[in-house]
Amino acid sequence: MKDTLERMKSNLALSLVLFLIPGTVLWAAPSFWGGANVTPTLVPPPPVEQTEEPPAVQTVTPTPVPVQPIQFPTATPTPLPGLKSKDATTAALLSTFIPGAGQVYDDDPLRGVVFAGLFGVGLWQTIDNLQLVSGNNPEGGNTVVKNEDAGELIGLATLAVYGFCIQDASNGANDYNRRNNLSLTFQMKPRSGAQLALRF
Repeated sequence: MKDTLERMKSNLALSLVLFLIPGTVLWAAPSFWGGANVTPTLVPPPPVEQTEEPPAVQTVTPTPVPVQPIQFPTATPTPLPGLKSKDATTAALLSTFIPGAGQVYDDDPLRGVVFAGLFGVGLWQTIDNLQLVSGNNPEGGNTVVKNEDAGELIGLATLAVYGFCIQDASNGANDYNRRNNLSLTFQMKPRSGAQLALRF
């Protein structure tokens, strides 16, 4: 019995020694391999491939994209209540017979007074300078024209004022209608991409 106990003790001591030796070696191994005297091995970085763009891509020109224009509907103006349109022909005829009357018809009396005054003064000066007065005429006769040159110039200027007065009366009627939305206008805008075709 005693021999058996001695044998078990010796076996236990041997097992303990065998267990401690590998553990000591494993515990000392990291300090040996990972010590400060160890030089790490540098790993070179992997090569990076640089791809260049082909010449066709480098010199490409962007193609513009056509954009359809935006068209907003135009509002139809409404005429003011109580107003009537003016006839351009009527205004021109009024200024033909009485200078300035067409401008009064166009609701612009101040303009009509100005034209009437210019025409009246011009006509008066024309008649005054072209009248015959008594004088010594070397070719014979006792009457001469007062101032023929001035009369002709003032007469031409008066005639120009008279014609401009008629045209201004006609334009004033159209401006009145347009200003008060009384003129009838037709606006036709072709649609983009529309084509005109003739059939026979």
